[in-house]
Amino acid sequence: MDKALSSDPHKKSIQGGCAHYQGFSVFLQAPFVVFSMLVAIPIASGHSRQDRCAAGRDGSPDSMRRWTFILGLVFLLALLTLYGLGPRIHAMVRDRAQRTLQTHFASKVEFSNFDVSLYPHVQLTISQLILRHHGRTDIPPLIQVRAVTMTSNLINLLRAKPRIAFVKLDGLQIHMPPRQPGGEPLIQRTDQDLAKKYPALIAEMRADDAIIVILRAQPEKPPREFPIHHLELHNVSFDRPATFHATLTNSVPTGEIESNGEFGPWQADAPSKTFAIGRYKFQRADLGTLKGIRGILSSEGTFSGPLDYLKVEGTTDTPDFCLRTADHPTSLHTEFSAVVDGTNGDTYLSNVTAQFRHTTIIASGKIEDANPEVKGKTILLEAFSQHARVEDLIQLAVKTDEPIMTGVASLKAKISIPEGDSDLIERLRIQGQFRIADGQFTTSEIQGKVDTLSRKAQGQPKAMEINSVASEMAGRFQVRNGVVTFSNLNFDVIGASVNLRGTYNLDSGGLDFHGNLVMQAKLSQTTTGAKSFFLKALDPFFKGENAGTVLAIKITGTKDNPTFAHDRGGASRKLEVSSPKASR
Repeated sequence: MDKALSSDPHKKSIQGGCAHYQGFSVFLQAPFVVFSMLVAIPIASGHSRQDRCAAGRDGSPDSMRRWTFILGLVFLLALLTLYGLGPRIHAMVRDRAQRTLQTHFASKVEFSNFDVSLYPHVQLTISQLILRHHGRTDIPPLIQVRAVTMTSNLINLLRAKPRIAFVKLDGLQIHMPPRQPGGEPLIQRTDQDLAKKYPALIAEMRADDAIIVILRAQPEKPPREFPIHHLELHNVSFDRPATFHATLTNSVPTGEIESNGEFGPWQADAPSKTFAIGRYKFQRADLGTLKGIRGILSSEGTFSGPLDYLKVEGTTDTPDFCLRTADHPTSLHTEFSAVVDGTNGDTYLSNVTAQFRHTTIIASGKIEDANPEVKGKTILLEAFSQHARVEDLIQLAVKTDEPIMTGVASLKAKISIPEGDSDLIERLRIQGQFRIADGQFTTSEIQGKVDTLSRKAQGQPKAMEINSVASEMAGRFQVRNGVVTFSNLNFDVIGASVNLRGTYNLDSGGLDFHGNLVMQAKLSQTTTGAKSFFLKALDPFFKGENAGTVLAIKITGTKDNPTFAHDRGGASRKLEVSSPKASR
């Protein structure tokens, strides 16, 4: 018989099942033996089955007392058996739970108290549970729970797939240790079939006021914290997805996130490939926690995919978005699609469409932890727009009562915002180029000066029919430390072209530009009468190779009070001079 059993291919599973229920079979054996002996007492005393049934039907007092006594005794013996087996069951459950946690999380397991109660229902309580990853004491524990409470009943636990009714985690803290490049994963890979080894189902798991802490590679760098107000998981098992509902607080920008969906089943051989799908809402996010910008953002969208490649699609709305340099609240709407690495928070933006006023900007890029020694993440974007409105861009970036110019603009830029917690405008880095077509100044004073410049540059200073002259502007620029530096800035009207280099301070509005004014007309043709006569002597000194006049100029002061002057010994020969646009 033993030899036949040993050749049975299912021997291991049979032995495993026997071992799994050994404690419970011992627990059940004694009460049933006693019950059989007590039932046999009336039979041995000479009463037939018919007599006993008749007695039962008659409901005689002696019969009722006897059966009440038998049932009470059986119940008492069952309780005594439970009490006697309690230490054995306690030790068995404690040992198995400790080994499971230790193996699965590669951690040293500690707790201050481990209690198993079997009446009135099965309840497991663990106090001050601590899991130290690889036994490390130089960093906070991987998992720390003030109290773990599990409740079920004996019948559900004896099923082929044990069912646990409820698990509550009080004071849950998860500290994610820094992972070095090429280091082993936090959750150890296993080739075991966890669905078969642990075929349990948890009907509901709940954790309130939990926190996830992302530790940094540098101890002096503050960790990132994600408080979880409420977390519910339903139907938790290794062979199926669990449904979840979570509410948590995002740290930067500060706001509340609510999420619902499905998570799992757990991929033990590659935990980062565990699948998740669901929806989220991000409400009342205060952009003011990012120095340099303001506004209350809301966002909602969907996510799906493995944890290390979550595809996220959604929208954001900020009705009062503004930059510190302008302080002009603007309604900003975006639509985006991205891939998020849920294991480290890095985000790869495949497409972002931002709309404000009458302008649309398209961007792509990534948000990553490029500098482990600095708090935050680095933002890298490439943006462009073919039909932006000049007035929208000015309103967004420049502090002015009304935009000084209108028109159609095209732009292309590379944007980077390095990690850190200093002012965003000071960290902002931009390299780009732009072009403005058919620009018109909004104030009659400035537009009048542009019209006068065009008339004089064409050699027709008295031709008042030349008015409402359109302007064109183009240039290359970079933004760094709150200062815009133009390496090549061209301003064109009919008959004249201004070529400049210089800087503009986003905070103070300070101007410092030097360059050339190039005109079709000679210097003497820009005026009439005696003044024109005397200027003819100067024409040869300001004659350009491709134009009638080239003057070195400078623009200083502020955007509100600019000063224009001749730049003596200036940059007339240092800048490439472009020919002015001819009259139509």
